[in-house]
Amino acid sequence: MLSSFSKNIQTTLMTSFFSSLVYACTIPYLIIYLASIFSKETLGLLVMINVVSSFFAGIIGGYLADNFQRKKVLFVFQTLYGVSLLLVALNFSGILPQHYWLISGYLICGMAYNLYYSAFDAVLLDSTVPHERKKVYQLQYWTFNLSMALGASIGGFLFKHYLVYLFFGAAFLQFIVSAYLQKNLNYSNNISLSKGQTIFHDLFINYYTAAKDKRWVILILGFALYSAAEFSLQNYTGIRLSKEFKPFTIFSVPIDGVRMLSLLQVINTIMVVFFTFIVSRLTEKKTERSVVIIGLFIYISGYGLMASANSIYLLIPLMILATLGELASAPILSARQVDLIPEDKQASYLSFGSLSFQGSQLLAAVGLTLGGYLTAGLISGYIIILGVAGIYFVVSSLYGTEKKSSNK
Repeated sequence: MLSSFSKNIQTTLMTSFFSSLVYACTIPYLIIYLASIFSKETLGLLVMINVVSSFFAGIIGGYLADNFQRKKVLFVFQTLYGVSLLLVALNFSGILPQHYWLISGYLICGMAYNLYYSAFDAVLLDSTVPHERKKVYQLQYWTFNLSMALGASIGGFLFKHYLVYLFFGAAFLQFIVSAYLQKNLNYSNNISLSKGQTIFHDLFINYYTAAKDKRWVILILGFALYSAAEFSLQNYTGIRLSKEFKPFTIFSVPIDGVRMLSLLQVINTIMVVFFTFIVSRLTEKKTERSVVIIGLFIYISGYGLMASANSIYLLIPLMILATLGELASAPILSARQVDLIPEDKQASYLSFGSLSFQGSQLLAAVGLTLGGYLTAGLISGYIIILGVAGIYFVVSSLYGTEKKSSNK
């Protein structure tokens, strides 16, 4: 399927796959490692600092994507992303043993990712034409989930004994991804820098257009609220399993809490690979609004209940349910949100939209901090309540003002 698209689309999807793979095999496990050094409360605060700094980096990234050549923006910050991983690897190797190098690498990684991702999204959107857009975003969803799950699996099995090599390898791969994109991406964009204005003025104007679009703001808020459920797996649930899950052996392989997290991601991988397009076919003749509501409710319930489950007999069925809900709803939402974006403000809208990513991380970090004071059952309730509110906002934004005929 990938070969049927232009070279630019192929290049962006391939680099997206490997960048997401790098993220998934490192950052969730870096958080688990930090949990062994700091208390839950301190770690929650550190994660929130990372989210806030990444939030501002995302705002700046959107401005840079609209006002400078996106290819150059991608090169600078994808390379910085690799440098941040290298800092962490050097800390683990003992060359830079102080904790501030580890924390710096973690924070820079989050900021670098958000500084370039708006440019990346805008390049992908620019490279598509309307009739192929749904297929491109469906394929991006498929490759993203595959890379995240494969990365989590790799990270989980290398975490305990090969952490240094994992981060050195991830940094090296990220440098290759950056170089590959620069060599193969044939792209340039018009810039809209206003002469004689300050950067702060441009930043304000850049986001004001998106921020005053009430429908877009409500949609992004909804995304942030329900996506917190999945981020809780990487933060609260992953850390809880690493400390509370009772190890067992399957096919002579010991499975502890960290590897249980990886096993859940493997299940997610298998389902994404084999069922994405099957679920899409099964739901394409159903009412779109109903598919989104039911799919998202199953999704948040699965991830929410995993936050308090300790048995493999509960965790695996819940992951299966959560993934099915995601497969039903996510491709529809990815395609539908693009319809709300004006062509001349793509990077600004996409960058503002990336705030949902930061918001969901922040809400998950709050859940991690609350986990130091509340029971796992109450954290499950927190996640599900946020998710239900998110469903309401998403459905209100996408379908609240449309005629019934457009919802099919």
